[in-house]
Amino acid sequence: MNGINDVNGPNGQQHYKPLEAQSIAQRQQEVWNVCRALKDRNELYGVLTRNSAIAMWGVPDPSMDSARTADGVPVVHVVVQTARNRRKGIPGVVAHVWKGLSEEHICHTQDGIDVLAPELTWASMAETLSVDMLVELAESQMRHGRTTKEKLAVFLEGNSFRGRRKCQLALLLVESGSDSPKETELRLCLLSYGLSGFAVGYVVSGISFENGAAVTLDLADSELKIGIEYDGDHHRTDKMQWRRDV
Repeated sequence: MNGINDVNGPNGQQHYKPLEAQSIAQRQQEVWNVCRALKDRNELYGVLTRNSAIAMWGVPDPSMDSARTADGVPVVHVVVQTARNRRKGIPGVVAHVWKGLSEEHICHTQDGIDVLAPELTWASMAETLSVDMLVELAESQMRHGRTTKEKLAVFLEGNSFRGRRKCQLALLLVESGSDSPKETELRLCLLSYGLSGFAVGYVVSGISFENGAAVTLDLADSELKIGIEYDGDHHRTDKMQWRRDV
């Protein structure tokens, strides 16, 4: 990959699409600042991975990682190809090793910070996330336009890494169309009780809003005429949203 086209940092021309909570943008800004400071001190090496890469790609982190240094800044995770490439004694930098790392797996920001491609960022979390959380992360990446289910499948077919089997199981459950991590969580909860067959982002026929926009349901079984919605707090506190829901 030649570079990151839409993750140029808080001061770049483009930014991630703010479909989730503002805290995602704050996390991205914070990690970016830490990486810039490390780079200025010549202490940033390797390629950003795990939670650090998730933050840089501007997607929700299902692990809700809060690891910080004694100074209160986020711990930075990097990956290198061999143990010899590790640099000891840099506070706040945790190095991981993946022998399969190559240039094709790396994206470069305008600030010269290397980040794992979205597919590898997802795979790098296999050691710490559950299958359900890997599904949540994959769907968040897809929702933000970072990757597709097809690209994730291609990566799994051509690479070997610790946690690959868990990723394969997760990919079987991944679907496109969810509007939030909580919607993914809801669908997986239903599946855990044997309730399958719900369409994601179902468009209700024969009805529309006054402006002509389609009416959709988070999950629906059209045959049984069951619609399920996961409503955040703004559905209760925002008057216009409340009326639109009714």
